[in-house]
Amino acid sequence: MPSSSINRIIRTVLALFLVLAPAVVQAYIGPGAGISFLQGLWVALVGVVLSVVAVVLLPIKMLFRSFGRSKSSLLLVGLGLLAWFAYEHKPPMVPEKVSGRTLVLGFDGMDPQLTERWMKDGLLPNFSRLAASGAYQPLATTIPAQSPVAWSSFATGTGPGEHGIFDFLRRSTDSYAPDFSISETQPTQYTVDIPGLQIPADGGEVTNRRIGEPFWMTAEKTGLHATVLRVPVTYPPDPIYHMLSGMGVPDLLGSQGTYSIFTTERLGGTENRRIKRVLPDQRGLVETGLSGPDNPLSAGQPLQQAFSIEPAPRGVQININGKSFGLQEGQWSDWVAVHFTMLGPLRTSGMVRFLLLQSYPLLKLYVSPIHIDPYDPAVPISSPQEFAAELADEIGLYHTIGMPEETWSLNEGQISDEDYLAVIRTTLAEREAMWYAALEAHNTELAVAVFVQTDRVSHLFYRGLDEEHPLYSQSGEAARGAIQWIYQEADRVLGETLKRMSPDDQLIVLSDHGFAPFRKAVHLNRWLADAGYLKFKPGEQGADTLFHGVDWAQTKAYALGLNGIFINQQGREPNGSVSVAETKAIKARIAEELVDATDPETGASLVRQVFDREDIYPGLAIDEAPDLVVGYEKNYRASWQTTLGGAPPELVETNREKWSGDHCIDPSLVPGVLFTSFPLSSEVKNIQDVSSLVLKLLESRAGD
Repeated sequence: MPSSSINRIIRTVLALFLVLAPAVVQAYIGPGAGISFLQGLWVALVGVVLSVVAVVLLPIKMLFRSFGRSKSSLLLVGLGLLAWFAYEHKPPMVPEKVSGRTLVLGFDGMDPQLTERWMKDGLLPNFSRLAASGAYQPLATTIPAQSPVAWSSFATGTGPGEHGIFDFLRRSTDSYAPDFSISETQPTQYTVDIPGLQIPADGGEVTNRRIGEPFWMTAEKTGLHATVLRVPVTYPPDPIYHMLSGMGVPDLLGSQGTYSIFTTERLGGTENRRIKRVLPDQRGLVETGLSGPDNPLSAGQPLQQAFSIEPAPRGVQININGKSFGLQEGQWSDWVAVHFTMLGPLRTSGMVRFLLLQSYPLLKLYVSPIHIDPYDPAVPISSPQEFAAELADEIGLYHTIGMPEETWSLNEGQISDEDYLAVIRTTLAEREAMWYAALEAHNTELAVAVFVQTDRVSHLFYRGLDEEHPLYSQSGEAARGAIQWIYQEADRVLGETLKRMSPDDQLIVLSDHGFAPFRKAVHLNRWLADAGYLKFKPGEQGADTLFHGVDWAQTKAYALGLNGIFINQQGREPNGSVSVAETKAIKARIAEELVDATDPETGASLVRQVFDREDIYPGLAIDEAPDLVVGYEKNYRASWQTTLGGAPPELVETNREKWSGDHCIDPSLVPGVLFTSFPLSSEVKNIQDVSSLVLKLLESRAGD
């Protein structure tokens, strides 16, 4: 091949690369997402480059052949190595059937008091049978009692001071803004700037912020194999035999679940990217679009998936991507593929479900968050990568967002209790199918799965259980029976698991925390302001938004996240005002005063105890921790405004939202549960000890 032809090929490849590789650093699928939605395109680009390299090397290969078989073999080995690096390693082969497995089944948020009550009433026969034949105990949770914290301790066998997860949210090190605690993006470090584009020289990286080795990785290092399904804080996935990531996986926008509403109703100024007013033409046809990730070529402009809605005899017809389907009021659609095109053939794909809330003339259509498509994942959701698609082949398409049962549409009154419980039934069925497939495969010595539906239902339907909650009187039959129903569903799943176990399998069942009523919200930054620790600029009094009007030069402490208080320390916070020498005394004073805080309306105590991080978090990750962790009394919890740095005017506010149960209170009030199919030979003090229990079981089986 003439050198000029080779040069033309190389120039073409480079030109394609420059055109097709726009600003990854500007194309994240949203805050906290941890990855660019275009990262998957790097695979395609590498494929193109490798193909061109093969073409360029063809005459060289022929030349080597003319010199003899040895040189030709050398070239083939080289190309084989290229292919090895270009494709992901396949998992190792395992025996056709593994006996003596260790099985771990989690039910997020399962409460010991409710479990014991319904076991006593005969409503949970499988849990009763497991407790009688093996062991049962309440299981102490972490400080604080939050799912990402507790499940990280479960996985690593360490406390928050070592694994580094202290809350759902963390503060950014260069500002006072909150950030997602589970995963973090390392954006592209090198770019080439040309007019209108910032071209990346690398693809960026997403990392799990949890520190330490989870027990399934430890098991695999000993030659065993593990299947881990939807355990929280497993995004991105660990490189094990089979993993499907759980809490932490974003939607295609990068959020933890952003829904959309399309309505003909006048919105009164509330229209935004998520809630959109649409206007039908004379035939009733609505032509609109679903907003996707931001277009990296047009800053701030989301990519769009066009679709239309039109009247149908029994509801509406939706037309999208050349396909049409009908919906009646209250009906959910199957999964629908959506594509967001950036430039030419370059696009990212996801999938959604539609729910018709109201038909014409007052049209109201709900669209689920845009889930990652397991057949075309824009972000890594499984290990190996093809496992997500293989699972879809086996059980059908499924919800992929880490917290799949999006809660805000119900909490904000956009959908009904029945609509939400329909989602719960769907995700429960999906999780069951995954778990039963793993059990029936008998191909790993360790299998772990977590069902989160117990937690979601408890959060949103405690109002039906708590007669003193402000919404109890408005709760219908579905709401009042929802928590008992989901516990009985958990019992049914346990029964199906027991049926699929071999006689020499061993089972651990646990939850990460329990539950309590959430009747009133505490605006913790308001308490700090009233006590003189949080100061505002002249003329400012605080607001719902992130530290609005705060005078940082005069501020000694601030609240952020669900349980944390941070000292505004010099040299650590962006505008610190408190010296290191003063910090200890200020922490002690806040802790002493806060436990005396009371509800202005009833006089009830708001806080049971306040923990100093120095006393509870041994480990090298302590610098990320809040200085103080607040353990609220039963019935109280930090307000939503507090979690994001808000300071509304009142100290305590009645919770009139459907999110009516919670666990982000004093950990002693919300332990989880632990069941085993075997007697416990040693004490399991808390959820952190479960990791060592699992490894001991695996070690004992290895010696059999």
